[in-house]
Amino acid sequence: MASHVVPKTWKNGLLEVGPGVFAYVQSSGVDPRGDTGIANAGLIVGRDGAVAVDALMVPSMTRRLVAAIKKVTTKPVAKLINTHHHLDHTGGNAFFKTAQIIATDKARGALEPGFPPVPLLQRFMPRFAAEFPKLRVVLPTVTFQDRMVLYDGDREIQLWHPGTPAHTIGDSVVYLPKEKILFTGDLCFHYVTPLAFQGHVGHWIKALDRLLDFDADILVPGHGAIGTKQEARYVRDYLVLVRREAKKRFDAGLSPEEAARDIKLGPFRAWSDADRVLPNVMRCYAEFQGQPDSPLDLPRMLAGMEALRGHATDHTCL
Repeated sequence: MASHVVPKTWKNGLLEVGPGVFAYVQSSGVDPRGDTGIANAGLIVGRDGAVAVDALMVPSMTRRLVAAIKKVTTKPVAKLINTHHHLDHTGGNAFFKTAQIIATDKARGALEPGFPPVPLLQRFMPRFAAEFPKLRVVLPTVTFQDRMVLYDGDREIQLWHPGTPAHTIGDSVVYLPKEKILFTGDLCFHYVTPLAFQGHVGHWIKALDRLLDFDADILVPGHGAIGTKQEARYVRDYLVLVRREAKKRFDAGLSPEEAARDIKLGPFRAWSDADRVLPNVMRCYAEFQGQPDSPLDLPRMLAGMEALRGHATDHTCL
């Protein structure tokens, strides 16, 4: 397990990471209130139009993103890529009215039933409670299965799905081979605890192994600071640790809640949202039980996370 220093702050806003390529980073550091719902986005400005990567969650967020985009280009956003179906990446789709929305077919299928119930969202992310009733689902209009390539002049934009559920059933990444820039979606959380409540931790680890084979110098994660492959390795290290320690406690007959309290996170205890160890353990337990697709008991998960947050303020027990 790699020891590392967790930065207290990092740059946020619309940041140019390559010629005409921008990362939109919402968070500026490890927030003691938690980073749930605080996602990143991206922008690729082409010859005739622009491509956005993810649309954020609630209207106030996406309005700020659109305003930032207008400051760096007058070109329309012709395409919007949803890296997966989760609300914090697709809630703002409606703000890109003229864009062709692209995602994996599995991401569209997962988004089609709609967003989670408003009361559940309000309990999970109370900071945004007033905005959740304003949301409406806008589905992708173009889908792909494993791989898709977009061209804008001599710029190549590769879309890749790992082939199995990882963070979600329909994850995709956006790769610019010429610029060596990779938008990872939620396959990477940099200095923010990963969340696998709809994922498969074992497959996620394998997806990260494949992600690390990309020839990329800059990684823009779904959450957290812009980084490199080193941050992706930290994400992998975290998931390996949680899965290994969860298996020991599963074999010993501990409940997921008992296991989550007992696991020592080491350097990862300093990442925000350390209480996510519980849903991650619950997903591992489902995998060990041979039921990897079974939905989590969300009220139980939320109650358990609330209990963990109150269990120790310094997270040393986690």
